[in-house]
Amino acid sequence: MRLRKQIIVCLVFGYLISAHRQILATQMGRAYESTYMSIKDVQRAVQQAFNRNPHLLDVSVSSSRGMVSLEGTVAHYQDKVDAETIATQTPGVRSVRNGIVVRTPVMEDPEIERKVEERLRFARADLGLTFPQIAVEAVKGVVYLTGPVKDSIERAVVLSLAGSTDGVLSVKDRLSVEPDLLADETTRTRVNKVIYSDPELSRSADIPIKASFANGTVTLMGSISDPQRKDSLLSRVRDVYGVSFVEDALVVRGQPSAIQSSLSRSMSPCGETSISRQEVAHAGH
Repeated sequence: MRLRKQIIVCLVFGYLISAHRQILATQMGRAYESTYMSIKDVQRAVQQAFNRNPHLLDVSVSSSRGMVSLEGTVAHYQDKVDAETIATQTPGVRSVRNGIVVRTPVMEDPEIERKVEERLRFARADLGLTFPQIAVEAVKGVVYLTGPVKDSIERAVVLSLAGSTDGVLSVKDRLSVEPDLLADETTRTRVNKVIYSDPELSRSADIPIKASFANGTVTLMGSISDPQRKDSLLSRVRDVYGVSFVEDALVVRGQPSAIQSSLSRSMSPCGETSISRQEVAHAGH
């Protein structure tokens, strides 16, 4: 009886092992077939996605065992980043080798810095989405970005604006996410629209003017060309809904130091003038 049980157990165990081996063989065969079939399919899917993007028409794709290799040229660094993102998100792609070359106009580093700074201030000014707080440094075409953003969306916008600027070969992200900026987000958007959507300021040398926000108080910093333009800017910022106080840290270029000292004392409620014309005239004597 005991021998019979042992024989039955051995037969069952042998059957299970045989079935398991058959299942493994079937799965390996399907996996091999799937991998073999997906080489061309994945390559075709990535290339078709590139063909739908006019900035990636000169990028070619090759694939082998789940690794996709990208070659060709693009006009901006951001196009290179976009190509890698598209390839990485394509089903069946395990890794991406990005050999794309950025063919952008050659520029001196100071010119690159100026162009990137202008894009960060003006490119989304109509939406109130500007980034004067971001410091830009270019070294041999490589742009380093430093400063605070409020979330990952703003970080992506900043990186995209810099990466799509002529002359930029690469972008190094040194940005920091500071959620505290969210507290005054609506006010910040409205004030930025006032500052950076103003055609008069855009045509002048008064940019950059920076604004900081804290519990309804807006501090304006930077230099401006004349007192009238400064008064106009302060008045329009005070009229922004959500602004309780405006602290004036603006400097009028070429104005006597005594007047600058008087102006720097200004921190007034909305609707009040920061300093009277009589005080300015008296400070000039």
